[in-house]
Amino acid sequence: MFGVFGTGGALLVIMVALFLYKRGGGKFQPVKDHHVVYWGAAIGILAAGAGEAFRQVGTVSETFQSAMQSQSATVGTVGPAATAAILVLIAFGSKPAFFKDLICGVAAPGALAAAGGAWALPVTITGALLHSVVGA
Repeated sequence: MFGVFGTGGALLVIMVALFLYKRGGGKFQPVKDHHVVYWGAAIGILAAGAGEAFRQVGTVSETFQSAMQSQSATVGTVGPAATAAILVLIAFGSKPAFFKDLICGVAAPGALAAAGGAWALPVTITGALLHSVVGA
């Protein structure tokens, strides 16, 4: 219908939509407050298959996981499922805030996939749908 976007093109479109949302003031509002986490998750999923410029975006979840595991000596073992649960609770358990939701959204796909099991299902299904839509 719209042609082939590719992962890099889809990422740029999402980033422009988020920029226009944050800037505000216009009639075009592609994003609502409570949707930012979903846009962030789309960025996290698509960044894994994008070019070099976007590849570092996908490492946000690895940074969260290593930060949580570095605290294992203090609080005990913190597994990937705990990291995924914490990100989901932060994202959906508090009021919408642009940067908090964006960071949680970008980090969530990697954390959910690392947790495995039922946590990985939304990422697997959404990733397959996104990649089929953007033509990557």
